[in-house]
Amino acid sequence: MAFAQVSCPGGRRTRNVERAAQSAADEEAISSADSSQAPIRPNAGLVTHRSTSAAAGARPPINTSPNLILITDGDPESRAVLQCVAERLGCDPVDVNAPDELAGVLAMRRPNLAVLAVDRFETDGLGVLDALAQHGVRPATLLVGSVDARILSGIRRAAESRGLHIIGTRKRPLEENDIERLFTTHLAGSAPISREDLERAIAECEFSLRYQPKIALSADDLNIIGVEALVRWQHPRRGELLPGQFLAAVEELGLLGQLTDLILMEAARQAGAWRCSGMPLEMVVNLSPRLVRDREFPERLAVLLRENDVPPSQVVLDVTEATNVEDGELMLDVFSRLRILGVGLSLDNFGTGASSLTELYKMPYSEIKVDRVLLKDVARERDAETIVRAISSLAHDLELTVCAEGVETRQELDFVRSAGFDTAQGRFFCAPVHAVQIENLVRTWPRAAAAAGGALQLSRPSGYEDSSITRSLRILNRASTKG
Repeated sequence: MAFAQVSCPGGRRTRNVERAAQSAADEEAISSADSSQAPIRPNAGLVTHRSTSAAAGARPPINTSPNLILITDGDPESRAVLQCVAERLGCDPVDVNAPDELAGVLAMRRPNLAVLAVDRFETDGLGVLDALAQHGVRPATLLVGSVDARILSGIRRAAESRGLHIIGTRKRPLEENDIERLFTTHLAGSAPISREDLERAIAECEFSLRYQPKIALSADDLNIIGVEALVRWQHPRRGELLPGQFLAAVEELGLLGQLTDLILMEAARQAGAWRCSGMPLEMVVNLSPRLVRDREFPERLAVLLRENDVPPSQVVLDVTEATNVEDGELMLDVFSRLRILGVGLSLDNFGTGASSLTELYKMPYSEIKVDRVLLKDVARERDAETIVRAISSLAHDLELTVCAEGVETRQELDFVRSAGFDTAQGRFFCAPVHAVQIENLVRTWPRAAAAAGGALQLSRPSGYEDSSITRSLRILNRASTKG
């Protein structure tokens, strides 16, 4: 199968002009960031293209205001605050008073922001979460209520397990300025995304990849053994968009297959380039199980890897909740072919959602990834610590490796090492960065670690104090430049 390449006119680059305030903190990387990362170029197709069928089966257009806020809070004071803030921000607030009203609204309108009272209706909030998920509506959601903070935290986890994006939790009474700040931060980068936007982005090469290091947690040392490829959209008006800001629209509009093609092609090209330069890093790529229902996919992937001189053993596909996908037997067939090929399979976000113990032994995974949702609770909840340790032990008993996602503190790193985790990722080590920064990081890692006296941090989110190893990296980079 041929893979046609389409050139980008003039090597298109875009300037970040409307980045939301929170994205700036989320995307802090090593200070020597290289903004010349090449965009991903379109191709004829690797994953089974379902553009026609997906478009035909896509959800019909639904009326929506540019900033539609769904309010399901019957508390008079809270409702007054929310409506006042919505109107001041130029949003269209839709107030829902009963479950049957919610179904009617979701059938006709698509909110991009929702305020959900967890103690509303007879469903105590969880029924509303189910209704949003069943209608395929995934607005950024604020959870409010008069319940205990622990209950709010539990409902937040339940919402996230349904694929909903939770932007915060608040106990009543609501504070007007606080709500306005929260809404403003979200709405800064949440304008609706159209099919025309996405098709233009694919044609004009506005997508590119960032890479986050994957660290081996050996007994005596920490080594970079691979990277996870993470897609970014360089939007010409809104700046750099994170996956959470556009992937739902990509999937809804039937373009996820095309975008996944681009990611796989670029990840394979980069992995081959690094291998050629003496850096055979493992390449991890996120892949929706919906996209691998074709038995020919493993063969096409094998061709792509051969063309880029990448051994299959150097590639890991992250997949999520395969048991929830139709055609489980077909999925097992495809996964088995991928494993025979030599590609690794990682069960992503384990410990949340619908991932089950049955899936661990029925599907031929090589690794499981423990989600940060569990990891962040370890420090304050003994039950979470017990569960995470049990997952690590179970994985090893099944001859699987286990990776910790979202490690952000030294305490979390110490815990996952003590729990026997094999690898880890997270901003404690390094935020997602450009390919050239990964190259610099791999070259300077041993010397920087020694110069830092064994410190472990490589970069920190905005607002954290600089780490000794980051300072050492800067010194080494300056010395290399002078040399």
